[in-house]
This record gives sequence, C-alpha cells and structure tokens, in this order.
Amino acid sequence: MNCSPLLFMNRNKLSPMKKIFVFISLCILLSPPLFSSCNKGVRFYPAPESEQASQDFKVSINKQSLFVYQARVSAMPINHAGGIIRPLEQTELASFGYFDASGKVNVIIESNIPVQNIVIRPLSKKIKPDIQGNKITIQLTAPCQLAIEVNGRHHVLYLFANPPEDNPLKNGSGDVIYFGPGVHRPGIIRVKENQTLYVAGGAVVHGIIDAESVRNITIRGRGIIDGSTFTRDQASIIHLLHCENVHIEGVILRDSPIFAVSMFGSRKLLIDNIKLIGMWRYNTDGIDPINCRDVQIKNSFLRTFDDCIAVKGVTQWQKSSGKWGMEWQSSKQDYITNITVDNCVLWCDWGRALEIGAETSVDSICHCFFRNCDIIRNHWVAMDIQQWDRANVYDIHFENIRVEAPIPSDTYYDSDENPITNIHNITSYSGVDKASEMGRLFEINIRHDAPGEDSIRGKVHNIFYENITSDYLPKSFFKGENENSNIYNISFKNIQINGKKVSTTQEGNIIFNEYATGFKFQ
Repeated sequence: MNCSPLLFMNRNKLSPMKKIFVFISLCILLSPPLFSSCNKGVRFYPAPESEQASQDFKVSINKQSLFVYQARVSAMPINHAGGIIRPLEQTELASFGYFDASGKVNVIIESNIPVQNIVIRPLSKKIKPDIQGNKITIQLTAPCQLAIEVNGRHHVLYLFANPPEDNPLKNGSGDVIYFGPGVHRPGIIRVKENQTLYVAGGAVVHGIIDAESVRNITIRGRGIIDGSTFTRDQASIIHLLHCENVHIEGVILRDSPIFAVSMFGSRKLLIDNIKLIGMWRYNTDGIDPINCRDVQIKNSFLRTFDDCIAVKGVTQWQKSSGKWGMEWQSSKQDYITNITVDNCVLWCDWGRALEIGAETSVDSICHCFFRNCDIIRNHWVAMDIQQWDRANVYDIHFENIRVEAPIPSDTYYDSDENPITNIHNITSYSGVDKASEMGRLFEINIRHDAPGEDSIRGKVHNIFYENITSDYLPKSFFKGENENSNIYNISFKNIQINGKKVSTTQEGNIIFNEYATGFKFQ
C-alpha cells in the first residue's frame, strides 16, 4: 500500500467548491483506512470486534498499536489417545500478533507483569531487547517469526512479521472464494479445481477446508482460519485428499481439531509462510504429508501439541470414524519421496518436532530433507524416525538444525487412569524412563511392539545429520529390531552440543543396540 505524502496545491487559486473537494480528499487520504493501515513500511490489519485482546501484553510497531490476539495452547505435556476431550486445566492462553513489514521496524512490548527475565527465540536471530521496567523494546530488520518468553515458557507472546503480500486479492477477483475483514462462519469449505481461497488480513474464518481429487488450488492471505468450533472427527483445518499442485501461503491456522494440515496421497504441494498456533487438543499435529510426493514446507512457524511435521505412510486410516473413514488403500508399489522442510521455526509441546513415521506402511520413504530449522522448544524428540511398518527408509537428511530448550514437566501419566504429579516417582512411561530421556535429540526406533499395519518391519539406512547444534545434552536412541529390520550407515558431521563438537557416540550420549551399526563421525 502506498503511503507517500500528499502534494499540496496553492489554496488561494482554488474556487470554494474546489476547496471543499480538496478538504474532503485530505480527510479521506489522511484518515486510517477501513481495512488496513501502513506506517513507515508496516501494514496492519484490523481485528474483528468479537476477538478478545490479550490480557498479558500490549504491542506497538513504529508507535502504532498492534492488536494482540489470544490462542489456547498446552500448558503441560500430557497426551491421551482415543479422541478424549482434553480438560482446560491442562492448557493456558498465549498471545500473538501479525503484521507485514519491509525494512527496519521498532517494536515496543508492554507486559502486564514485572519483567524478571526475557528470552527471544529463535536464539539464532540474535535479537537483543532493551528492558525498562515492564517495557521491552526490540528492533526488527527483516520478516521473522518470534517467541518472546517473559519469565519463562508460559503465556508466551508470538510475533509474526510477514513480508509484504504479493498481489493481495479483492472480492470479485476471478474464481476466488473470498473472506474479507471480519468474522465468517462458513462451516466446511469445499475448494474446487483451479480455485483460490483467500483469507484477507483482519478476517477470522471459523471453518475447515476440504479438497478432494482437485488440481491447481491456492489457499492464501494474511487472516486467521479457526477450527475451534469443530470436533476431532470433522478433520483438519486444511484437508487434502488426492490433490495435485496446491499452494498454501501466508495464513494463520488456530485451534485445529486434529492435524492442522493433513495431506493424503497428494503431489506437488507448496506450503510457505503459514503460522500454526493454538494446537492444544490431544494428538494435534501440525503438518502431515501422508503418502505424498514432491512437497515443500518452508518459512513457516508451528507451535503444535503433538508432532510438528510428520511424514507418514498408511494403508488405511481410522476406518470407523466419520471423515477419516475413507478406507485408504495404497498401491502395491507406493512410495513417498522428495519431501523438503526448510527455514521453519518449531515449538513441540509433547510429540516430535521433525519426524518420519510412526506409520510407515509404504514400500519406501526416501529423499527427505529437513534444513535450516530452529527447534525452539521440544519435549520428546527433536529429530525422529519411527519405523512401525514395512517401508525401506533411506536418504534422510537433517541439516543446519538448531535445538534450543527442552520442555520440562512435573506431571505425567503412567497409565490412562493414574496421573502422577511428581517426576521423581516415575519409573516408566510406556516403557521409557521419562525422567532421564526427556527432550531427546535423535532417535531411530524400529518397533517390534508397535501397532503397525504391516506384519513385517523395514530397514532404516543412509541417514545424514550435519551441522546440528543443541543447547543441552539429552540421550539419543538408535534401536533396530533384528538382523533383517536393522539400522545402518548413520553419518554425523559437525554436531555440537553445549558448544562442544561430538566425535563419538559416547560424547553424543547416543545409546544403540546390536541392530544399529555403521555410525560415522566427521
């Protein structure tokens, strides 16, 4: 949007009617626009009146107030399978705001509680705050996605500074499903072939998007798609089945019923600069490419309860439950390939941040690249491969991954009925010593006891970890099942934990069994 100054005319040479016209024009041009406003390279979007503003923070960008939204998030890493509704006592409210920016901007954050300490993640951004009482000032020089932790990891403020939007659409533009600023309740939105679904900045759309067997569709904008009014069996906020050439860009997804973005048997998918927040319900994954090929996920922010990004292979998916009862059948020679995750910021409250599996019921999963990501909070495993089925998993790359802080907890379940509130009393959790293994860095696990779909387990080999840093030293596990379902050829290059380079499995706190071999350190 052009915010250039007006050129004033010589008022003495104007007629009375022209003076009135100039005065009205000045009032219109100088007043804040109805749908958005800009200020020194910053574009703001209005919030609907029904949205409740954050009670924890106030934010201004270049001295102009930014509306700060709320989202419900997990407060503790407790999970429960089976579709049980999660009690709100296990959750809390986080805050977030979004805007478009080009060039340097000045951000002032006012906290409603005294600021004892502050951490701005990702740490790789090296943003240094100026703290004066309850006021925090930071400078941003480029688009970014930040988690601002004031006095710890609870009730966090998230700021999403988008790049300027290319070609924002208007109502009536071509074959477009358009949602302008304000609240919309369309229910299930079925996108057709060659359509664009556009969610303008300032819009909050209470709906879920369903696309089946269509090509050339786009879902984009700067607004919010909210799944809070839907139940688990009504599917994801964005659900793709047998689709091709799909572009998802810019939108914020809030409060998904289950996986936020689920993609089944689809190809040529691009996900760019989306933000996931408010994934608090049990089993709420972020983005799951399932039986997919040629997928790019980049420049995105995900705070999820369960896995952030999980590449899966299935033969059938919950046949007995509603929307998911499609009796998915993979072909006899099905494979997953060419999945790329690049430049993403990940906060995983319970599950895995970057994962292959656990479902691996395809012939092969290969040529997958996880690059240049910041895992800013993590509970279970940062980089994980779970092999529950027959797939031959190989040529998987984790490169330039920065792992920051684990999520500690003082509350777990050792069974569905028995919550334990003291971590020191825990002896096992699903067979795992939780107190000592929380926040693992790497894991490859071929599970003989897993409830997989196939009667056999495949192999995992040719796995590459390069330029990995971690700010803490957790345990890592590599466990094969037998000589036929084994793990081999694992390459580590430039692994640094607590600032020290790792050159052996012992230095890396890596535990492995006899069916995991061929560890190479460079």
